[in-house]
Amino acid sequence: MSQEKVNPTVRDYLLAALKEAIQMEVDGRQFYLEAAKKVQNEGVRQILEYLAEAEVYHIKKFNEIYHSLEADPHWTDTLAEFKPPRIEPYACVLALEKAGEGTGGKDDLEALRTGLKMEQCAIDYYTKLARETEVPLARRFFISLAHEERGHYMMLLDMHNYLTDPADWFYVHQMSHVDGA
Repeated sequence: MSQEKVNPTVRDYLLAALKEAIQMEVDGRQFYLEAAKKVQNEGVRQILEYLAEAEVYHIKKFNEIYHSLEADPHWTDTLAEFKPPRIEPYACVLALEKAGEGTGGKDDLEALRTGLKMEQCAIDYYTKLARETEVPLARRFFISLAHEERGHYMMLLDMHNYLTDPADWFYVHQMSHVDGA
């Protein structure tokens, strides 16, 4: 098992960043839970509830790293591991089936747009942390997290596009089935 000693200045920076990340994830989870109660579309509700649960893993992982670094200034392979629960490969497809073509209400679309902004902020923040850290294992962790958040962003974008322009959504998703002849 490899480990990297984190100097006190970097450790303080990482602890502050982790504290901010925990709050972002807590706020994100709260938003997704509240928004899921307000939306009319069952597919949108499923995606928002899935994202709220995804934040639980992030919060637990950040807390684990925070408490570990607070007690011991070494970033280990175990801390760098980012293995969120795998989503059902067709979770988004199943949510889209329940969405119904073009049936997004005002609250549904607003929740999706807000979620997109939140996920983009998370992507930007974790990418920034990856760029700024001197600790390779921490960099690996933050890059993995940014990648996961990008997946969340794409899930929200896909549902938004499906609800606002279903004909275009079907065209784009069926392109792989069109012969080029």
